[in-house]
Amino acid sequence: MKRKRNYDYFTEYDFSPRTFCFARFYQRSLFRSRHKKSSPEDFIRSVYRFHQPGKDTPDWFGNKRTLSNYFDKELTALFIKDAECAKREQGVCNLDFDPIYDAQDFDKKTTNLQVAAVAGHSELFNVTFTNLGTRTLVYRLTNTPSGWRISDIKYPEGPSLKEILSREIK
Repeated sequence: MKRKRNYDYFTEYDFSPRTFCFARFYQRSLFRSRHKKSSPEDFIRSVYRFHQPGKDTPDWFGNKRTLSNYFDKELTALFIKDAECAKREQGVCNLDFDPIYDAQDFDKKTTNLQVAAVAGHSELFNVTFTNLGTRTLVYRLTNTPSGWRISDIKYPEGPSLKEILSREIK
């Protein structure tokens, strides 16, 4: 059986490559505009919908494009710097746990996700969830021209995500 070339698909279904490109652009702009108009609470929920333990999510903590959909420019740059170090050193640099869950091990399902604004601090949100126990993390969000982005996460014990990623890499 003869295999069709890619452009045959477009002609057979009356799609031009231009139409296809426009559709992809429109789909991406919908994703971005949804984040621009969402509430901070909805934005945080979207992070947990995207990044679920047990789901086949590729390692996105070294992917600048994906990171920039969820983290501000400074935190994205710190993630990339750490990922480059891990690749170069072929091991762990500063980040040795999942920063969204504050854990190295997980259950396959996260339950009881609750997001609540911290009184008197419009940029801070308590995020509580259950996954191998109940945790509460404090997210600091920034409203950027692209929508809400995470600028830091404070963990119950120890330094914040930004402090961890800002450590000097040798």
